[in-house]
Amino acid sequence: MKPPTESVSVAMATYNGQRHIRRQLDSLAAQSHLPTELVITDDSPDADTVSIIRAFAKTAPFPVHVQRNKTRLGYRANFIRAAGLCSSELIAFCDQDDSWYPDKIALSLKPFSDPEVLLAYHNADVVTAEGVRIGTLANRAARQPLLTPMSAAPWWPYPLGFTQVFRRSLLSLSDLWSNSVDQTDASKPMAHDQWIYFLAAVFGTIAYLDEPLAAYVQHGTNTYGWGKPTLLKLIRKQFRDRSGGCSRCAKSADARAAILEVAKTRFEGVWAKRADMAAEYYRKVSSLYSERTALHTSARLIDRLRAFQSVVRQGGYTGAWGFERKVIVVDMCLGVVIGRHFRPGADQSNGGLPKRTFSQP
Repeated sequence: MKPPTESVSVAMATYNGQRHIRRQLDSLAAQSHLPTELVITDDSPDADTVSIIRAFAKTAPFPVHVQRNKTRLGYRANFIRAAGLCSSELIAFCDQDDSWYPDKIALSLKPFSDPEVLLAYHNADVVTAEGVRIGTLANRAARQPLLTPMSAAPWWPYPLGFTQVFRRSLLSLSDLWSNSVDQTDASKPMAHDQWIYFLAAVFGTIAYLDEPLAAYVQHGTNTYGWGKPTLLKLIRKQFRDRSGGCSRCAKSADARAAILEVAKTRFEGVWAKRADMAAEYYRKVSSLYSERTALHTSARLIDRLRAFQSVVRQGGYTGAWGFERKVIVVDMCLGVVIGRHFRPGADQSNGGLPKRTFSQP
């Protein structure tokens, strides 16, 4: 049996991937360190994608396990299911429409020689459908190569799933995933990559590899994509209404705290202590974002001012709670001073967070 640091399963969730999936599959077969297995769960309404997978499986240098979902799960639950079907100690998420460079798996496994590392992720080239490089994902890099427990920002930037490799132990809380709340859409649970990153940031160390190890292909039909911000978009970003985004972040943090309260009862030793500390942290995050919601929505100036003072007293603008220090100016000007009079159209904000469309660094 291979040591855990050498055994890795690839978890791929597919949906109508027939146009691009063969390129991705071929890049997996060309890895210098082959995966132990490829596990695919398919959400497609027809069999075209699965037919391509099964044709690849006949000559693949590793076992390929593919299962079609009886009903469409959506990409979030589909990835969670694929990961749960994997058997290796390490698991790598894989999108259907990218291309991995030959040493992606081999280099991604190196940080796991440290038993504290629960997740490793890497940089990637952003390329057009024709293979022309137009950027990288360097703007999603961690502040330092190693992030110890609870030293990562709660929301952003989190690494995209196809750049992640993580320990199977993080799947022990998968039954609680449906209780999570996505801070960008409070009607849905967290995306698979957000969820795994959240758990890894609580319970262990996260490692970042600056070398691009995959091509993030932009073909025009990506579920989520990459774009270069315009000057107008940057200006609008600064002057958008933040009340809805703050409210969603408060709900998401509250859900995380509740999940961690359950988690601490399941573990012993250091993981139980980390779950307890993280639950307390997220309760405060929820409180601060609730106060920020109030300072952007309360009808009376005195109530907005009190909410602002509460955030200041609690050290909310120190940069440790999920919003940048410069937000103090935004909250004072657009929240306390202008308040509910400032409502430029429907709330498309994200509480100071960028959406899941990725910009050039």
